[in-house]
Amino acid sequence: MTETLETAPTTHRPMRGLQALMERYIDGDQRAFATLHQRLYPRVRARLGRMVRDDALVQDLVQQTFLRAHQARHRYETGPGAGDRAVEGWFLAIARNAALDAMRHQYRRDRRHATLEARGEVEGMGVSMERPDSEAAHIEEEREMAEVRRVRAAIDQLPPTQREVVKMHKLSGMPMAEISDRLGVRPGALRVRAHRAYKALARMLSPETAATPA
Repeated sequence: MTETLETAPTTHRPMRGLQALMERYIDGDQRAFATLHQRLYPRVRARLGRMVRDDALVQDLVQQTFLRAHQARHRYETGPGAGDRAVEGWFLAIARNAALDAMRHQYRRDRRHATLEARGEVEGMGVSMERPDSEAAHIEEEREMAEVRRVRAAIDQLPPTQREVVKMHKLSGMPMAEISDRLGVRPGALRVRAHRAYKALARMLSPETAATPA
């Protein structure tokens, strides 16, 4: 698999036949993955290039995207309603998440570095910093936990039918097909329910909403 990821074309090709390739890939056909990688590489790299300006990091994120896709391939839904655009969208969503993870990591690293520099300057003037690095890490962890609590609180505000889908799909990692069987809901109706739930969550968790006084 690593050798396959090393090279890829730079020209765009029509996005046709991706669904059939994806189904073959999920069934274990590595040649299908090689073709998927070849055809989706330009779109994935273009998406990452719009988010990240560092060419070396972009290339690393491309590799991460296809690696994450490989690890999560069995969670891709190939049932009715899936198609070539769904396959492309799935890979682009993974690329976007990989870029966001990298930017969050860079932001935290830069902030830690700035904190250490400030501490060195203050101590150089004979003043001791009272907050150790472990406390700064603890504060960062508390902020992340607060965000998790905010997301869970937003999920709890969803209507019951939407809430159960989100909890089973996003929090428990269950594939849509399994959720459909467990709830006795048709896949198409379940996808509509999930779409409405995620749209509502995006509204509730938007920065504008968070900044609005209760």
